Amino acid sequence: MKSSATLEQKIIASLANHERLMQQIGVMKTQIGKHIDACPVSQKLSIHYAGGENQDELIDRATGRAKTHLWYAFNERIECDSGYGMTTMSYDDQENYLTDPWNDDTRCEHCYAAWRLIQDRKEVRQQLGRVKRSLRQLGKSALKVSQ
Repeated sequence: MKSSATLEQKIIASLANHERLMQQIGVMKTQIGKHIDACPVSQKLSIHYAGGENQDELIDRATGRAKTHLWYAFNERIECDSGYGMTTMSYDDQENYLTDPWNDDTRCEHCYAAWRLIQDRKEVRQQLGRVKRSLRQLGKSALKVSQ
């Protein structure tokens, strides 16, 4: 006969999984920042920031963020496939934009690494959401047992 884990064991395992995912997201966040800081645009901004040269080209005034290759991949507007209106780039378009071997203006290994981590972090956040839902269910079960 298969032994099932006790409620307490399930709660502890879910809490440990929650903490592991939170730590993983924190590490990814730090790595994303390091990759963005390594982008030539960020490097250029840190050198020229005091002089005020080309700040409109380097900084998004609305957000205060550097206009890195990654910034353009997320904010560049392209024509819709239907031919009517404009839209942001799709997942595949963003990846192609950052890795295009024929376009030195858009290709950036640092921004691509940051973009890849952002995509991976989305999956980890989805896992975290599932763990949070399971913790709620375990909490409800614990309430029933204690009553």
